[in-house]
Amino acid sequence: MIIPSGTEIEVDAHGQLSIRTPGNLVIQNSGSYGTIESRQGSIRIEPDVQVEAVNIRCAKVCYVQGSLTAWKVQAQSIELEESARAHIILQETDSLQIGREARLVGNFSSEKELFLLFSRFAEQMRSMPFGFSRRSEIEQASRPRLESVTDERQPRQKALGGGSNGRPDQLPDELFFAQVLLEREAEKAGGGPTYRRVVEQLLTHLRAGDVEALRRDHAELFSQVSHSSDDFSRARQLVSEHFASVA
Repeated sequence: MIIPSGTEIEVDAHGQLSIRTPGNLVIQNSGSYGTIESRQGSIRIEPDVQVEAVNIRCAKVCYVQGSLTAWKVQAQSIELEESARAHIILQETDSLQIGREARLVGNFSSEKELFLLFSRFAEQMRSMPFGFSRRSEIEQASRPRLESVTDERQPRQKALGGGSNGRPDQLPDELFFAQVLLEREAEKAGGGPTYRRVVEQLLTHLRAGDVEALRRDHAELFSQVSHSSDDFSRARQLVSEHFASVA
């Protein structure tokens, strides 16, 4: 990696490396990052280099010659050169240039646009495993609960903001997407014992479809975490907004 003077490098509580530099930044080695930022210059990802980052910010151009996977890219321009590959969920740019053999997946302009699209295809999203290595575990955790549910609980679930078809095994969209974020958080190795316990307890309620237990416990559980990742913070917001809307 070619790093200019004045660069700040730090590791967050989840073990993710963040780099903030005043000038141009050239990434020559594959890696996973929290934030990559060039305040006054450009960022270049060299050929055959695979970069994963939560946020990428640069004042000028984000050049991708290798592979980039990012939640959000903020730049004056994004340029994918030739056979570059990019999976960018959210992008805030003035221009986008894609090479003839390059490939771009994602490219939403805002979280609202992304959420509305996922809501439109919520049924398809629900049918996907959260983590292929955890699929059997999730199915085993949810199956006894679903098989024991009776028709008596359907009116109560609807009152709590259940799925549009009234099935008790379907979470409202906000809670479902919160579960997606927390499942991803659970796959990470970072965070202390309290953080991991809170994530698992929240997931226990969500996987079981126990909206009442989540309503009862969510505020206390979230309050135990003072420093969190973007995924955890967004999940907290979704859960809080849901219960505020059905109060």
